[in-house]
Amino acid sequence: MKLKWIAVLFLMGGYSSLFANKLPELNRKYRAVLNTPGGELPFELELRIDANGKGIFTVMNGQEQISNTFLYKSNDSFDLAFPVFDTYIRVVFTDNSFEKLSGIWYDKSRSGNYYLTFKAEVYDMFRFVKTPLLPAENVEGKWATTFSDESGKEETVGIFKQEASHLNGTFLTTTGDYRFLEGEVSADSFFLSAFDGSHAFLFKGKIQQDGTLTGNWWSGKHYTAAFTALRNVNAQLPDPKSLTYIKDGNTKFGFSLPDENGNIVSLGDAQFNNKAVIVIITGSWCPNCMDETSYLSEVEEKYKDKDLAIIALSFERKPDVKSFKNNIEKERLYFGIDYTILNAGLPKDANTVLPMLNNVMSFPTTIILNKDHEVVEIYTGFSGPATGDIFVEFCKNFEELLDKLLAK
Repeated sequence: MKLKWIAVLFLMGGYSSLFANKLPELNRKYRAVLNTPGGELPFELELRIDANGKGIFTVMNGQEQISNTFLYKSNDSFDLAFPVFDTYIRVVFTDNSFEKLSGIWYDKSRSGNYYLTFKAEVYDMFRFVKTPLLPAENVEGKWATTFSDESGKEETVGIFKQEASHLNGTFLTTTGDYRFLEGEVSADSFFLSAFDGSHAFLFKGKIQQDGTLTGNWWSGKHYTAAFTALRNVNAQLPDPKSLTYIKDGNTKFGFSLPDENGNIVSLGDAQFNNKAVIVIITGSWCPNCMDETSYLSEVEEKYKDKDLAIIALSFERKPDVKSFKNNIEKERLYFGIDYTILNAGLPKDANTVLPMLNNVMSFPTTIILNKDHEVVEIYTGFSGPATGDIFVEFCKNFEELLDKLLAK
């Protein structure tokens, strides 16, 4: 399965003529870090100049690569603007050799002035620990994991792969996975991180003498939780098809919402007659949603000659007409999608907009309707490419269901 996060490049602007003579020198890989309340959150960053003289940046987490062109603000700074997300890193050169960088990561989709400081240095390919100690244990496998904060507990499943000291994997939750985590095991300590432009995740843990794992998780600067994990090959989450459902007494699923041009679209419109419909509850700020959008772009292409429609109900942090249209245009360009995207309002309004559902507990949530627009299945959350075989199995089952509905 191809990953759409691997670069579709946007031309963001030109660069200062004062900087032009230095462009050929900029071809570096860096150990970059965001400074979080939990400490340094590392990720791999590449800056290079392509054959046409454009500056290209790539952020790497495990198998994930996120790329874009970057915009020079002056002869000593530039912005690394992430595709789709309303986020960017303002980078300043520390010296003319490009060996060191500094700056700030801004998340403009959040209220207030949300940022973390950033620095980067040319490195010799390590993430957390340059020379890790012999691991006390191989933690590869499946772990029943409990995250705890002041509001309560959440049961998740950790899935890890370990080769020598190198560690990668993710956590499965009822709302989606925690992306492509990468790090190391050193003695009885382990470290994982992921940065995709929106999520900034840092995990630090210990391998206890009884074989359990304990530690802490930081998400950006706004959230932290403790976790404990017990190895369990049979660990699993509740069935994602059982969590969200149509309330008793409600026989129909429906909506009337504006598209990016202000046109009101309803499920009963003629364009959807006699078509099976995939409705997704989504938002351009949500990385798991964008994983699903990437997959649905392939579904759209595969079934383009079939009686199938896809409708995205997009709940945006900035739902004003101008911001919504800008977000949707970036999303369409990046993923190459043509399906209907509607402005559903703020994320907190999802239960009000869709009162026939018991609870919109996750972005994304996917609703499958047959050609009579009866609800066939509702799938809460999305386990994306970081989950490996779980993602492959989901895609297989999803398309088998579509084939069945379209054959009728």
